Amino acid sequence: MKTKLLQLTKRIEDLEKLAEEVLSLAKKLSLKDLSAQPELSIKGQRWYRGARELLVQQNFSGLQEFDACYDSAKENRATRHRSFTDIEQYITEGMNPYHSENLWSGPSQGKEYFGLFSDYFQKARSLLLSVVDEIFSKELEVVTQLSFVIATDEFQTAEAILVDNPKLEIIIRTSGVIARIALERHLLTVANARSIEIKLNPPTKKKQDIGDVLSSLEKAFAINAIQKSELEGLFKIGNYCAHPKETVTEGDVKRLITRGRELAAIIL
Repeated sequence: MKTKLLQLTKRIEDLEKLAEEVLSLAKKLSLKDLSAQPELSIKGQRWYRGARELLVQQNFSGLQEFDACYDSAKENRATRHRSFTDIEQYITEGMNPYHSENLWSGPSQGKEYFGLFSDYFQKARSLLLSVVDEIFSKELEVVTQLSFVIATDEFQTAEAILVDNPKLEIIIRTSGVIARIALERHLLTVANARSIEIKLNPPTKKKQDIGDVLSSLEKAFAINAIQKSELEGLFKIGNYCAHPKETVTEGDVKRLITRGRELAAIIL
């Protein structure tokens, strides 16, 4: 997901640079400088077509709003009224000598028309920039939901092992270790999907542990203090399962499996 977002962000950065050129040429045209054409029309179309295709590929929810900035008649479907300062009208206006000579009748009018065009253009730019956040939210849900499905399978495996041989210590410990790994893997996936940095405490520590993961998730508001405390208790059981010197019971492991699965379902 990070690679996809980085590629998308780079493409949007390129389009933003082009947008600044379009805005500069549009302002030049508002001062009745017809030398802004045909470059304004060419670059304006390049920006719009490039940006729109990107939004189409991402199935962007604001595509209709974006199109209405280019052709304002699409915003007023009932009347089909269209503003002569929407993106398409403005960037092509200077291509028509008759209109360009008469439309910009004075500096104040040119400034007014440029301002109206800028409103449409800046809204379209804002919509393009927002696509990254929309994609991140969509991908976040998919990744964390998939992680929960995998964790659920592992919890079920741990539960099945415990049910088959509930009195054998080695089985109880094995079941607990599987449940602990499932829970930890899910929390790490959530942190990665949300781009939460796991900070070591202390910073000089060579390797992160589950305490670092839980603290980082809490600071990023992915879990609350109560959930953090409960998770710490569950991981303590899991750690005991991995160390023969520590005492662990069937009831402890059942709680680790049951409550671990419940918490994984709400921490997404």
